[in-house]
Amino acid sequence: MFLTVTNSYLDESFDPKQGGQPRGIFAVGGVLGRGDPCFELERTWNKRLTKYGLSYYKASQCENGWGKFSKFVVDSENLTPTEKQTLQSISLDFINAITNPFPYDPTHYLTGYGAGVMQEDVYEVIKDRHARAVLGNDPYRLTYDIAFVQGAWLMKQTGSGWGAHFVCDEHETYSPLAPAAYYTLKNTNPEAAEYMLSFGSIDEKKCSPVQAADAVVYEVRRALNFKFSKDPLLAGTALRKQFEALDAAHCMALISHILKEQLEWIAANHNPGEPFKLDELMKNQLGDKVDQLRV
Repeated sequence: MFLTVTNSYLDESFDPKQGGQPRGIFAVGGVLGRGDPCFELERTWNKRLTKYGLSYYKASQCENGWGKFSKFVVDSENLTPTEKQTLQSISLDFINAITNPFPYDPTHYLTGYGAGVMQEDVYEVIKDRHARAVLGNDPYRLTYDIAFVQGAWLMKQTGSGWGAHFVCDEHETYSPLAPAAYYTLKNTNPEAAEYMLSFGSIDEKKCSPVQAADAVVYEVRRALNFKFSKDPLLAGTALRKQFEALDAAHCMALISHILKEQLEWIAANHNPGEPFKLDELMKNQLGDKVDQLRV
């Protein structure tokens, strides 16, 4: 019997190809929260949308002055320092809606988490036909499954009787298959399944908490690039203020980095079409270096 139910909103974020070649991080992550802070997040998030005259928030669009954010710039291909500052200010304002949903009650909070993998590693490993048959044609399925089990692990750390409902952004290709894949993952990983409740998907443009998940996983990806990428354009020279704000508010619970050796192990120890066996992750303890990234 679940005494405490948490909502987990998830989205993905990835670095675009360069010259047709994969690079950087593919990450899945988002926010965990109980009913009250999620309701407050939605309320404060929608107030910010109204404040800036936006119908939805998308972190990558805010960063680059694309889409709905093009009204804040003259030319998104040539942002001025003032325009960049304006976009960063908007981004930080939305991040603040996550870090402090209950300023009058610090015991009600939202928690961010995520998992990421170097895309170069994935596409190198799946050059092998068996590995591709196991892992798929891209990092999507494995990274989402690891994020689901991460959410279960966080519920386990919280205590007995906790469980998570998962809500993800809709995906044109994967959403029709996602419910069956989710419950197959549960059946294959009984320890994680103890903390995994239901699954659903929704258009992020219609769901403020999924937009918040997008904001968090965008920072997860950028932080993983800062830590692991050898490309200075992706790594940057410092952690972003947005991530620092999440970290300072103790809103980042867990960031995992999936290593190439782990991809190879999964490929070697699964049959094509077989659900991923990830219950081993549930045995990790707080502070284990293999599963936790402190950046």
